[in-house]
Amino acid sequence: MPLPGTWPVRFGSAELLADDDRPDGWLLSVNGVAQSYVDLAEPTHLEFDYVRLIGDLVDLAAPDGAPLTALHLGGGACSLARYLAATRPGSPQVVIEADDLLAVVVRRELGVKGFRLRVGDAREALAALRPATSDLIISDVFAGSDLPIHCTTAEYLDAVRRVLRPGGTYIANIGDGPPFGFSRGQAATMRAAFPHVVLLAEPTVLRGRRFGNLVLAGSDRPFDVEALGRRAARALGRARVVSGDAVRDFTGGAKPVTDATAATAPTPPPDVFSRR
Repeated sequence: MPLPGTWPVRFGSAELLADDDRPDGWLLSVNGVAQSYVDLAEPTHLEFDYVRLIGDLVDLAAPDGAPLTALHLGGGACSLARYLAATRPGSPQVVIEADDLLAVVVRRELGVKGFRLRVGDAREALAALRPATSDLIISDVFAGSDLPIHCTTAEYLDAVRRVLRPGGTYIANIGDGPPFGFSRGQAATMRAAFPHVVLLAEPTVLRGRRFGNLVLAGSDRPFDVEALGRRAARALGRARVVSGDAVRDFTGGAKPVTDATAATAPTPPPDVFSRR
């Protein structure tokens, strides 16, 4: 049984809080930023809206119930690894977490049933893996609320593509707000790497009314945009799915980001991702 508490970790301070409304629900925050939520008794419950959108993409990545070989870049409490273990039993999964001390807390308090949790840098981990070994790669790499720059470039996506099997799915979570200079560059970088790209976000974020999460996904095969749209409409605010030429239009002519041209990712306004 997990115990609530606060622990020093590599990138600050981690806190684990019990959810009063769900007996087995736990919120993990780092430096006051809500990072992950898990329900150990019901791992298919995805509390955060953007995580639910990633879950929708995962659900449509292969026929119902078929196991997927998955690589999760960025661990936290491993919400999506637990979700995949529950929805697609037998899926081989590896989670890469950069914070070694946080990984200790997660292993001890929440467990790692259904996946392997390893410590390392996301980009270095990709370079060490064998080619064409993953059906699904999810990149949700944040240090607190900051997205590491070396995980935002075309070279990073080259490493992703090397490890991804043909027809596999790559999903990335980013944070941005108006005027979307960062996310436009990320969309352009994704379009340069994959022939099929979709963008999912809440309408208030896409309309530039607030800072928030945007989920980008790329693949060699077309996405079922209609099915994604039906699923996204269930999310709070009826999230939108942007696809095809609309993704190109969203880039606003932005160029793919490279190691040489990458700029610092935007910093969220105070408290935008803080624990509520």
